[in-house]
Amino acid sequence: MVKAFWSSLEMLRTIMAVIIMLLFVYMIGAVFAQVIGRYVFNFSIAAADETSTFALIWMVLLAAGLAMRRGQHVGIDILAAQCTPRVRRILTLVSALLALWFLWILFVGGLALVEVGQFQTSAAMNWPMSFIYVAVPIGAGYLALEFIIAVAPHIFGQETESAGAKELSDDL
Repeated sequence: MVKAFWSSLEMLRTIMAVIIMLLFVYMIGAVFAQVIGRYVFNFSIAAADETSTFALIWMVLLAAGLAMRRGQHVGIDILAAQCTPRVRRILTLVSALLALWFLWILFVGGLALVEVGQFQTSAAMNWPMSFIYVAVPIGAGYLALEFIIAVAPHIFGQETESAGAKELSDDL
């Protein structure tokens, strides 16, 4: 069962990475087409502007989980580094619970936003805004999953020293 979870997780991570790359490529192409249309042909492509904005929204919300997986979110751990391992685990647990609480609020608020978006349409494409707003709960859910996987070893005292912390301690 654990092996199935990890293989499913790897498949989910691959799917997310491909979606993020496709959204980025689309966004670049749409903005490029908009620039060419506006400055070469003196014609604005409203759909390109709107869909590139939607692609950006989806890309940012999905990429937050990808950044969490890679440890690329900003973190300040100078206080935790000075504490004993037991206190460090307690601080990590408290901060993890607060972060997960925030992500839960974001998830629930995103679901409410999706409900409201069913009655709204986008300006240029007339798409239901719920299609755009659903990125909020999906992004929050994926970020929470990656966050739990990233923080669990620290809470249970199984973390390995990060490369930056190791280099700092070697310099001292």
